[in-house]
Amino acid sequence: MRLTCALQSNRGSKRCIDGQLSAAHRLFLVTSRSLPTLPRRFIRTETTQQWTRKDRRFVPRRSRPLSCLNSPWDSLNPLLSRQIRVKFVTKDAAIRVTETPFAVPVSLSRRGLSQVVNHLLATGDKPRPFDFLVDGLFLRTSLEKYLLAHEVSEEALLVLEYVEALPEPQKQSESDHPDWVSAVATGATVSGDELIVTGCYDGVLRVYDVQGACLASVKAHQGAIKAVSVSADAEKSGEFVIASSGKDQLAQLWRYTAESTQLTPMAALTGHLNSVDAVKMHASGQRVVSGSWDNTVRVWQTPSSTDGGEQRSAKKHKKSEGSGAVSFQQLEAELVLVGHTSYVTGVAFRPTQSEHDEDVVVSAGSDRTVRLWDLTTQSCSQTLAGNRAVTDLSVNVAGLVLTAHPDHCVRLWDPRAQQSGESVVQRTFHSHKEWVSSVAWHPAHSSHEHLFVSGGYDGAAKVWDARSSVPLHTVNAHDGKLLALAWRRQSTQDNSDAVAFVSGGEDKQLNLFSV
Repeated sequence: MRLTCALQSNRGSKRCIDGQLSAAHRLFLVTSRSLPTLPRRFIRTETTQQWTRKDRRFVPRRSRPLSCLNSPWDSLNPLLSRQIRVKFVTKDAAIRVTETPFAVPVSLSRRGLSQVVNHLLATGDKPRPFDFLVDGLFLRTSLEKYLLAHEVSEEALLVLEYVEALPEPQKQSESDHPDWVSAVATGATVSGDELIVTGCYDGVLRVYDVQGACLASVKAHQGAIKAVSVSADAEKSGEFVIASSGKDQLAQLWRYTAESTQLTPMAALTGHLNSVDAVKMHASGQRVVSGSWDNTVRVWQTPSSTDGGEQRSAKKHKKSEGSGAVSFQQLEAELVLVGHTSYVTGVAFRPTQSEHDEDVVVSAGSDRTVRLWDLTTQSCSQTLAGNRAVTDLSVNVAGLVLTAHPDHCVRLWDPRAQQSGESVVQRTFHSHKEWVSSVAWHPAHSSHEHLFVSGGYDGAAKVWDARSSVPLHTVNAHDGKLLALAWRRQSTQDNSDAVAFVSGGEDKQLNLFSV
């Protein structure tokens, strides 16, 4: 059988004459177009004579790249004459390709490798962008640079795990506020109710739907609100418990009912002696933790909707709210945790993997430490020392802690590393141009377990994967400082992994982004 195939160049295009290239040859032609370092003439290394074989099928040598078959361009084309064997693997069965190893040019980077996978998937005119991981870290250079940096031989078999790349976030809605939006939080119930809560420098707590319409508001504090948190009421469908805290030295609890769109006061959490800059509700809604400029961390028991407020630590008060008076409880802290030597800026309950896990509170502040508190023993179980003040923190279900810092960085901490003598700061993420004000892990514990978002005084919101040294996407979210952000918690299980987040800033805007 005589196979005659010629490649001719006509304004940068390639045309196959009198025959069809094998799948392997077509694959190389697809990937070769993505090689930015090679002049186009170097890609045309296969002449008509090279592709013509009499009485036998043309088979490329395994030890050489698909394009370099004793071509007269070999001496001028060193990158194409170098290759490495790779194997593509993925955890997503819907996009799985053959795991049979084959050779690719070492000059390929993410874009070229993505074209290879798309060719194997036969996506045609609708290619998908992919990201690639080597040894658990995102590939952000060419294969050649990776091999050099990690001292990997070109004779090795490189296993490339690929995942679908995250699309760029798009703004879905925005809502004007009369003052700086300094705190945001989201909540959702199994029944399908969703809400966004904002705290503003005017002291007003507001509730929005996901379309950006204001559903309810209340004058919650006599100064700027610094933090808000939301928990869906497990006892009642469509009801939420909202915590807020501010510069007036108070944390407050509110109940919001989706059916009536009413915000009603539950309790004032008193005892702090300075601004309360951090507040977080337990996932169960039964506890609240706060952090203050008085250097303390305090934990409260949330009053039940059925106890009538008759708790031993509660005292009934009247608080003027608009033209009428409402019943208001004043609660004292269940626990006062002392240990920080400067003001506390971030608090969180460590997510529990089962109901039998012990509750642990994580806190951080300007004393450059991250502290873990055992609520059973009411003591600090671990102190992690850093070298920068902390402005915010977030904890995932694996116990990994993210912290935001004034030095423009986000840091990833693993408290378990302290036991083995390793550095507890596992990674430092550099990208923001100014003070980083907010950071949050994605709430899903499956497909997006490595995803987090950060925001800073440069007005940028950055979506990260903890396995990448650079952000996946950067969004210019605000004109001025970005002061707060949070992931959108969606109502149905099918959408629990959806990527969407809200942010508030100095420009008096609440913005919702989704991909």
